[in-house]
Amino acid sequence: MPSVADDPFINSQVVNHPIAELEDTAVAIDATYYLQLQLDAPPHEPLLSALAGLTGIEKRLEEDLDQWEMHKVIPFFIFDGQPLVGQDEVTNLKSREANKKTDFAWDLYFNSQANEAVAAFGQNTDAYRPQNLYPLLQSLLRKRNLHFLVPPFNASAQIAYFDMIDSAQCGAIMGPLELMMYPINDCIIRSIDWANGHVAAVSKKHIVKALNVNDSLFVDAFLMTGTSFLTPFPALSDPSLTKIQPFSISDAVNMLRAAEKSMTLACTTYNDVLKTQDPNWLDKYRKARMAVDHFIYITEDGKAQVHDENGLTKDNYEYLGLQLPAELLHYLNTGMIGPRVLSWITWSQVHVLPTLDGFAPDEYKDLVANKSSRIKEAALSLIIPRLNRGIAHKDITMKVWYDRNFTSTIWDRHEAKTDFTPQFASWVTPEADSIAANFPQFNHGSIISEVVALQNPKFAALTLADGKEKKKAKPIEPAGLIQSVCLWRFLHIREYVNSQHELTNWGKALAAALSALEPTVKKYPEVPHLFEQVLVAMELLRLDILNAKNQHEELRGLPMNGSPDDQASLLLISRCATLLKLRHQSNGYTGPLSKGLLVFRSLVSEVRSADRDLVEAILASIFLHAQAVRKRTDYWQLSHELPFLTDPDVAFGIAAKTYFDELGPNESDEFKAKKIKDFPGVYVPYATAFQEDLDIACKFFDALYAGLKTLGEKDIPKTDRATWDKAANYLAARR
Repeated sequence: MPSVADDPFINSQVVNHPIAELEDTAVAIDATYYLQLQLDAPPHEPLLSALAGLTGIEKRLEEDLDQWEMHKVIPFFIFDGQPLVGQDEVTNLKSREANKKTDFAWDLYFNSQANEAVAAFGQNTDAYRPQNLYPLLQSLLRKRNLHFLVPPFNASAQIAYFDMIDSAQCGAIMGPLELMMYPINDCIIRSIDWANGHVAAVSKKHIVKALNVNDSLFVDAFLMTGTSFLTPFPALSDPSLTKIQPFSISDAVNMLRAAEKSMTLACTTYNDVLKTQDPNWLDKYRKARMAVDHFIYITEDGKAQVHDENGLTKDNYEYLGLQLPAELLHYLNTGMIGPRVLSWITWSQVHVLPTLDGFAPDEYKDLVANKSSRIKEAALSLIIPRLNRGIAHKDITMKVWYDRNFTSTIWDRHEAKTDFTPQFASWVTPEADSIAANFPQFNHGSIISEVVALQNPKFAALTLADGKEKKKAKPIEPAGLIQSVCLWRFLHIREYVNSQHELTNWGKALAAALSALEPTVKKYPEVPHLFEQVLVAMELLRLDILNAKNQHEELRGLPMNGSPDDQASLLLISRCATLLKLRHQSNGYTGPLSKGLLVFRSLVSEVRSADRDLVEAILASIFLHAQAVRKRTDYWQLSHELPFLTDPDVAFGIAAKTYFDELGPNESDEFKAKKIKDFPGVYVPYATAFQEDLDIACKFFDALYAGLKTLGEKDIPKTDRATWDKAANYLAARR
């Protein structure tokens, strides 16, 4: 694994050590840094940002974890929690810069310069956020019984705490250079070369001595060079002021010395530069410095602690955020919930970060501003009432990447637009015996079992709180039952279930689609999450996203053959297929691309992530209301078996579009058999079960169509229904 390129001066001080020095020790590792190393290590997958996913990363992670085991070194991964002050802004800026590079690569691809396009995509590994791989890495760690944790904020602060107290949990630390800003003892591992048997590490003490500075000046200079939560000091990036580019920490030290070691004076000296590039930089620096000086971590006995708490200022919420209860931080620490909803509350702001494609059409803007925001509001309405009353009286606003002037209030302190606590409170948990008696084959958390159960009026009545005074229910202990209750409440809040716990029209459509797909799920038990994708598709249908509209011809990649109706039909079919996964070898993808489907995938991802936020909020609320047994060890598993956790890439949507676009409606069975046999070798040579995957995609479309046919004109417009009818006929003629 090569070291991630950061500061030129510090990287020049890296020293190699024998791996044997780490034998029988544990290394605390920043998970984000580690994943970026894996993405950057050759041979990397160049089309990662074009496909929104990759095929070989799981095998690579497995092989690297095998190396840790073979060398008798224990990896102890620390995942990032909530963002620090300013971190979302920096991520936004970096993502927009990455989008410019991918736009250039797409231009090359559209101009038939395929090899050049692949090279351009491959030079932009920063476009894909390593946080997307958290669920995968955590699942691999769980399989190996390796411990990991999620601190309240950044992993670096937590790792620094372990090193600062010389914790028995780790004998060394590995992560970004940002670790140097914290009071660590000495060395940071930058990379490990298993093949050559050495570890590349850098000593903080050596760097500070080489720069001839004290610790405070070092931290200031480091912040000037830019971090994950503070943009670089603008004067450092100016070639007329800093001759050698890229600049280094030694340049920052020289600037500070020239300004009498005062950041305020340095900003005054270069005021003209700051005024034109970032007039608020000094204020951002001050918040960042306070966040570093008073970093937050989880102590070894499980308490959330602020470093140098006695030195906090009264306005510490400006740089540390609002204080959340320890219970919520525990659920974050164990992996039961993610940091997104918590960060909205902590910082009173929702940041919608750039999509991988960097394209913001009107339907995306409408989704973000008016549709998915209501789902996010629902998630907040379940958490905020259980917190300190002062938090509930603070507005939560939303910022979006595509419009700097956009602002919207997600949570209004005077009156939330929608309160979903009544839907949450209307459910009582049926006894496990009554579930087994009514549904012997009930599969908790499968979605289909939860939906089909509500088709039984007698059972639905068992779940309805009748308003009468009852003895307090016993907290739920079985994880499966908690998952079912969580899904039922989700279905109610998302209006698949009404106030009497009966299926609505959309609930009946969902039930019909799930039932139609059930034989396919049984036929291919090794293919996961198919029922989940049906629920995702229904969400997209209700939000007017899964259709053949908004084709964006300027993005190219649309179906080319047949009549306009044929092309619209195939576009709808390929969008449905984008929800599924193409089974593929652990090799880099080779095949056609489609920016149009990548843009559609961004819409799907926005809905999926909002729904995941809601599911996690419901799950957290169950525990916050003491409706589930809290003393347990299965928090992570309980959460990660619930839906909407991960997004598929667009490879299968592209493959399905390409395959059907080359088939006419009147081809013979012999021609079709030869076509499906030969197709993978030409277009997706590393696909492992293309024929089966295509069969699943066709049955998946059939299932959605079966559900849609149960809806009336009030639920789905005539024109949309006609498009689905034509698409069903198109598919039937080519299967």
